[in-house]
Amino acid sequence: MSIFKKLFGKPTKESTQETDSENKIDSESKLNGSIGEIILKFQHSIQKPIEWNELKNVEFAMWLPCEEDKLFASSPMLEKWTVLYSLTKHYWSFITADILKTLKVVDENNMRVSLPDNFMAFAFLTTDDEQVILSLSKEKGIRLHFAETTPLKYRLLFMNNFILYCNAWKGMVDLNNGKKDEDIGFEKWWTLMVETTIGVEAIEPVLFVGSIAK
Repeated sequence: MSIFKKLFGKPTKESTQETDSENKIDSESKLNGSIGEIILKFQHSIQKPIEWNELKNVEFAMWLPCEEDKLFASSPMLEKWTVLYSLTKHYWSFITADILKTLKVVDENNMRVSLPDNFMAFAFLTTDDEQVILSLSKEKGIRLHFAETTPLKYRLLFMNNFILYCNAWKGMVDLNNGKKDEDIGFEKWWTLMVETTIGVEAIEPVLFVGSIAK
């Protein structure tokens, strides 16, 4: 059974012409497979959830300056987060449910999970033994916070995979005519955060963006 049928249970509409039907099935199978593979790839990049007291005694944030990435205004992370906020604003319940299932926080039968009114956070270890914190809230959306000890190259790679994963969920929902989520406004929080941070950075160094207290 394809990942689409498993998740949405939507039957394939029969075509009146055999050739058209075969072409449609072949095209859908390829698309289903590629989307499913992207989702599985990100799921498999998460090794296991970890306890809060297992986290390193370092800063965790959405962006942290380093030798190769000193300014937030010109950081490639800024662009990636902007893409993610745009991608997730109408698909956050599907993405939240899937990540929480991967972390074994919610039951496998949950296809959509609301973002919490209050801030919630979950720590996990990647398959490359890097520590990451997932935070969820209606105000700020779905966020990943990386350890300051995690190399920039790895942060960017993980973000790229996360973007592909979120885009795959968008594609899955759209292909199956799923009901999109309401835009609850967390993209506006990010836009304001960017504007404020760049303004501050013009005056003094910024030590982090989207830090999380441990």
